[in-house]
Amino acid sequence: MLPPDRPMLNSSALVRRFVTDVYALAGRRVWKTFALMLTASFTEGASILLLVPVVGMIGKGGGKLTLHTPAITHGFAPERLELGLAQVLVSLVVLVVLRASLTRVKDVATTRLLFHFSDKLRLNLFHVIGNARWRLLATLRGSDLNHALTSDVDRIQAAAFQLLLFIQAAVLTLVYGGVSLIVSPTMTLVAGLLGGVALAVLAPLRRRAATFGRTLTSERQKQYGIVSDFVSGLKIAKSCNAELRYADSLADSLSHTAAGSITYSRLTTASGFWFQTLSISGLAIFIYVALGLYDASFERVIVMILIFMRIAPRFIELQSYMQGMLVNAGAWLAIDALRTRCEQDQEVAAPPAAPPLACQRSVRFREVTFSYPTDEDRAVLDQVSFELPARRITALIGPSGGGKSTIADLLLGILEPQSGTIDVDGLQLTEADRRRWRDQVAYVPQDIFLLHDTIAENLRLGAPGADEDAMWRALDAARADGFVRRLPDQLATVVGDRGLRLSGGERQRIALARALLRNPDLLILDEATSALDWENQQLIAESIKALRGRVTVVTIAHRASMIGFADHVVAVEGGRVIEEGPYGEVLARSESLLSRLISGERDAGAAQAAGSRA
Repeated sequence: MLPPDRPMLNSSALVRRFVTDVYALAGRRVWKTFALMLTASFTEGASILLLVPVVGMIGKGGGKLTLHTPAITHGFAPERLELGLAQVLVSLVVLVVLRASLTRVKDVATTRLLFHFSDKLRLNLFHVIGNARWRLLATLRGSDLNHALTSDVDRIQAAAFQLLLFIQAAVLTLVYGGVSLIVSPTMTLVAGLLGGVALAVLAPLRRRAATFGRTLTSERQKQYGIVSDFVSGLKIAKSCNAELRYADSLADSLSHTAAGSITYSRLTTASGFWFQTLSISGLAIFIYVALGLYDASFERVIVMILIFMRIAPRFIELQSYMQGMLVNAGAWLAIDALRTRCEQDQEVAAPPAAPPLACQRSVRFREVTFSYPTDEDRAVLDQVSFELPARRITALIGPSGGGKSTIADLLLGILEPQSGTIDVDGLQLTEADRRRWRDQVAYVPQDIFLLHDTIAENLRLGAPGADEDAMWRALDAARADGFVRRLPDQLATVVGDRGLRLSGGERQRIALARALLRNPDLLILDEATSALDWENQQLIAESIKALRGRVTVVTIAHRASMIGFADHVVAVEGGRVIEEGPYGEVLARSESLLSRLISGERDAGAAQAAGSRA
């Protein structure tokens, strides 16, 4: 979608910017393809021009064609050449075969050019999105990004193809015009005026094409979003019997698109009708003028009719190709807007030879303030300061919405403070450091993402070079090796879309194993055991305790089983740190958030036990 402050381009400005973008991405291949178009067009023009003497010789029952050679060659070549009908026909055949060969080479070169352009555009957009800051990406719909990288790029490839066809039609029109000038300048002027008037009359339709293209892009994005939301939340949709609601939304958008397409089609077919009507009327006038007023020779009239019949469709093609390009270039506007937004908010790349960052003593927040772009007036974190001791386990606790997940994202390095600093061993974590800092960090979120692939490939997402022995060690540490070994294909088991073939607890243990496989310096667990039963939580708690002294661990949780083994506690509420210190000291404070959380869970457990006995 175009940002509200982005100016709307008219059709001519849109074409200029689109052509510039195509050339910037396609490079020299454009000139090679253009040269082949030009050469093929000239051979076609020469073959048509050769028809004049052929028709004349046929009309006279044969004879000779006399060609006068240039004066500069008279010393070593005859002043004139006489060619028979057979020789002229052979020359015509050679020209047509040459044109067919050049056309074949041109078509292959055009295909290469289009795929080079679209692949480069898609990869460029992919890198730009991937390197954008998380604060921007978090405001964008995932379906819009998917749509831009797939459907929009395909439509832009179609627009580029229409552009090449337009250039080819323009070149052929100029070549035919040149041939026509040689045969009859007056008739060429008549044909040119008819075509020019028709193109001028149809200018409003080209503007409608650009408008329709933008509307089509918007509706396609909406449809893609509806389908994406439905498929992603299919289980929820079925549980709520909401299938019909999604279907109605999709039907409404499809109906709107169809209505616009039908209206546009009516305009397009009407223009084709009037163009053909003007063309045949012009041809009748053309023949009458040529034979009745100028008394042109028979062979010239026949060739001029042939040229006219070739030129007239070119004007129709010019209009058609331009309309098609403008319709599909609406997708280019959407991609250009997305690319511009991402380019303006890119992460800074780490220096090429920068050594990895490591935490030996502590990670410290110093008066960190952060708010999201969608709500900059409300600070999610307000001058937050605390310290995470290295090689120890810190529990980050607090009510929902207090800022815990934002702290996790800042620790991970995908968000950066708006004010204040984050220090690693006393050194400020700068913008250029964040990407290499993430190489030392592993993250396990509450909402687990798994690829529709094997368990092994899901583990390699965290450590691409890991072997099977390392995978089994990580699975063992995450208490996941038992159920994986019981699977028929073990590591080769395909987990299904987003891991749906596994239970929630199994998915979380695979995600934890993936994090541990990275051998991280800092491990962040954001409610990472929320889907596990009490027994499995105890098992994972034991594995996390085993990391003490080797890995800095931050666990965000609400249950005592995932807090009680912590060395350090940081309590956050309303975007501020309200408690911090060693676990025992904070727990000893009777009114502390930690003591209330532990006692509340103990009371709830006692009440549940009493209810069971009753």
